Amino acid sequence: MADGVDSLMYEFGAGKSAIRTVFEETCALREQGRTDFWDFSIGNPYVPAPPKVNETIREVLGQYAPIDLHGYPPNNGWPATRAAVAKNLNERFSTNYSMGDVVMTGGCAGAITATICALTTAGEDIIVITPYFPEYRMYIQAWKCKCVEVPSEPETFELDIDAIRKAITPCTRMVIVNTPNNPTGAVYSEESLRVLGDVLREASKRYQKTIYLLSDEPYREICYDGAQNPWVADCYENTIVCYSWSKSLSLPGERVGYALVPPSVTNHSMVYDALLGAQRAVNTITNSLFTRVIERCVDLPAPVGEYERKRKIIYEGLSDIGYEVVRPQGAFYLWLKCLEEDDHSFCRRAAAEQHLFLVESTDFGCSGWARISYACSDETLSTSLPAFRRLFDSYGGYQW
Repeated sequence: MADGVDSLMYEFGAGKSAIRTVFEETCALREQGRTDFWDFSIGNPYVPAPPKVNETIREVLGQYAPIDLHGYPPNNGWPATRAAVAKNLNERFSTNYSMGDVVMTGGCAGAITATICALTTAGEDIIVITPYFPEYRMYIQAWKCKCVEVPSEPETFELDIDAIRKAITPCTRMVIVNTPNNPTGAVYSEESLRVLGDVLREASKRYQKTIYLLSDEPYREICYDGAQNPWVADCYENTIVCYSWSKSLSLPGERVGYALVPPSVTNHSMVYDALLGAQRAVNTITNSLFTRVIERCVDLPAPVGEYERKRKIIYEGLSDIGYEVVRPQGAFYLWLKCLEEDDHSFCRRAAAEQHLFLVESTDFGCSGWARISYACSDETLSTSLPAFRRLFDSYGGYQW
């Protein structure tokens, strides 16, 4: 390693996640003018932002002075924006939050990174539930903490409470949950989250320390078939909620999100101030213009019907071919069982030969699966099915 270069940061930069690796390959193909492939790599919504968002952009450009649109906002965001977020949550979840509980961040990733920075010390453990969003591992390791992988229930991908209980040690500082889940689409039940809260409460008492629950919720509103996504902060008092409008309003590139510190969190004011300190240290502060936009668009609904239609196309299409796929209850990913044990070989060799770009599951903390993002166009989904058929036939329909 070159003198002065941090080996871990070099590893992060040179390695990339499996998602980004595949995504960048498809970007290169597009730049070459290629169209003979199907990109299922990244959760980049093809569904456009609601018209109200573009209308609001034009409105705020005409109504605010440049300094209030393009200048520095307060570290925790404009007060009116934070008040609008708190009001929205109170109306939806019968809570009593105020703007003093909300920290605006540079997307959900910024909220998660700032929370880990603020509430952990080097050497502590953070539990993640497999399969999980691979960037968690980077966020955790960047702050010299240990990423502890705990499997979910094998059939339902629901929380395995006994496994989580056994994984908690005196070194545990945090558990991360993500519902609806990326990559499986599982929606955790309120019952399981409340039992998890009991487990964390008991462990906090036993080890005489606060163990936090970080709830990563960018897909919060995208649920199907009547599934109800619980308000996780109701299930455990020391929950930090991390959210963005990247998925619900199709604004991933704008990087607008927040961290919520409910009043029930132990040492609330210190935790909130620590998040503000992390904002300064990590520079995850959000931009002025789009917080003004979100302030007026916070109540807009997510396009659940759009994603439900896309789910139907790809889920039914692949099931009819003969693939084993998990029917997602939420988010916009399909979890597909590979046709061989080696998920890297299946995705990067066999699928790629059919010009299908999938993401192998090893990076998500388990083997033998592939993730398909159906946040793409209906045409991409429907025209890919013959290629998936050829892929299936190339294995003779064999399921290992």
